[in-house]
Amino acid sequence: MDKSFNFLNPANSRRRKEDIDRNFASIVEYSLKEEPDLFLMAGDIFDKKSPSNESRVFLIREVRKLSEAGINVVAIGGNHDMPRTPGATSMAIDALSGAGLATVLSSTEVQSQAFRFDGKSVVVSGRSYLTQSENQNPLRGVTVDKGADYNIFMVHGSLQGLGVRPNTPEMAAQNPFYAQDIPDGVDYLAMGHFHNSFERSHGRCRIVNPGSVERLDWSEFDDKKAFAWVDMNESGADVDFIPLEMRPMESSSLSLNRNVGDLTEVVREHLAHSRDPEKLFRLGLEGSLNKDEYGKLNFGDLLNYARDAFFDFDLVRDGLSVEGERIFLGRVDSPEHAFAKRLEGLIAKSASDEERRFLGDVKEAGMILLEEAAE
Repeated sequence: MDKSFNFLNPANSRRRKEDIDRNFASIVEYSLKEEPDLFLMAGDIFDKKSPSNESRVFLIREVRKLSEAGINVVAIGGNHDMPRTPGATSMAIDALSGAGLATVLSSTEVQSQAFRFDGKSVVVSGRSYLTQSENQNPLRGVTVDKGADYNIFMVHGSLQGLGVRPNTPEMAAQNPFYAQDIPDGVDYLAMGHFHNSFERSHGRCRIVNPGSVERLDWSEFDDKKAFAWVDMNESGADVDFIPLEMRPMESSSLSLNRNVGDLTEVVREHLAHSRDPEKLFRLGLEGSLNKDEYGKLNFGDLLNYARDAFFDFDLVRDGLSVEGERIFLGRVDSPEHAFAKRLEGLIAKSASDEERRFLGDVKEAGMILLEEAAE
């Protein structure tokens, strides 16, 4: 929640936030109807460490509904929730536990909460995201009490192997672990971090990452968004993914060459075929032009048209060459996102643990300075 969007139409940036809130509220409404014993949130509940008051109130209001219905809510902090400043310990989601609405396993050390449902003992353990050493394995050396009928462990990290890959490759270097690191006795591993959903099994343990509640950027274009509905029983965990509504997205490409006439009009006509003010639309331009032809493309006019034609519009020009040179122009990331993305890419490509630790320290120090400057 409270993700910032840099849309052509500022009013739609707010509406996109409301899409995310609406999907979270729909999960709450489903839960109120079906009455589960537990409602688990495995991190990145907010998109930023200091979310708006409006978003905080929204979350508290929705979780209060669950609490008043007798549904036990348990949460951990993700990389977007956990503070990076050394010595800082509180998260925005800690307000849930402070208000008596949820159990927040806010420490980077393993914490546990015991429950009893229908005569069966259930222990939910977990730890919040390790911000101070992001390449550290969050499950290494972890043990759980095997005395419970069911053991659930919550983690916000990156499962390596088992055919799992994130939409954004750089994310795989953050709190990485392997299936064999899962503590003995865990029946269900409730995961967060990767925005794409997946379900795997390792021995008796079912591993589930529901993913984000809406498509947050174009890397998630092919995703189907859902939340996990889990029935734990003596034979294991039965998992269903309940679909969530998604705002329509369309990606298209257009090849330009020197013999198509008015290039601006050609692009505008292509856009007109897909016009839908409720759709997120991406257009990739391809082909080869000379500088004079490229200079006649009126991008300001096209963006003005697209602002009214679509919910938001992304123009990709890295497939277009001008007199043999590539054009690499796109929407600018925030300084924090651009810096983190660059360092995560370097960490992912690094061949040695020592270099990864060094780059991780550089990233942590840089993120602290950038976040302090943004406040």
